[in-house]
Amino acid sequence: MTQLKLSRDERIALRAQAHHLDPVVLLGSNGLTDAVIKEVDRELNVHGLIKVRVPSDDREERVAIYEELAEKLGAAKIQLIGKLFVLYRPIPEKEEEDEEKPAPMDRVRKTGAKARNNRKRLTEKINSKKSGAKNAPWAKTLKKGKTPKGQVKAVGAKGKALGSHMKNKGVLKEEE
Repeated sequence: MTQLKLSRDERIALRAQAHHLDPVVLLGSNGLTDAVIKEVDRELNVHGLIKVRVPSDDREERVAIYEELAEKLGAAKIQLIGKLFVLYRPIPEKEEEDEEKPAPMDRVRKTGAKARNNRKRLTEKINSKKSGAKNAPWAKTLKKGKTPKGQVKAVGAKGKALGSHMKNKGVLKEEE
């Protein structure tokens, strides 16, 4: 593969983006192996812009590794500072088959107004005398009235409001 060529402005912008990145690939004492090349290729496919750390103290060896990686993987050389270098390759487009499917509607958590309306509807259902909801297993966890933030109060199995562990043990008596 041939190296990716970028303009000066593009390299400067990518260098700024890479400033806050941590190295995602660390070369070992064996240097540049096939496993390292595969790992760098995988990280470029996932992230696009990566930092690589080389442990070698020999500058010529580090530059050679930098050049070889960019050449073999078709990546652009962005920056080489000390033992760190930055590579960039655009993230490949995913095929339609690889796209994530949306979550089933029964597993989507309701938030905001929808959740409040649902909570209100459940409370009204429990409080209504026509509904048989008072015998439902989840009916014991709800109590008439709401907390200041609009949340439904929870009650224990004996109908007492849940509070501190002292109330649950019956040490403190609750006023009803």
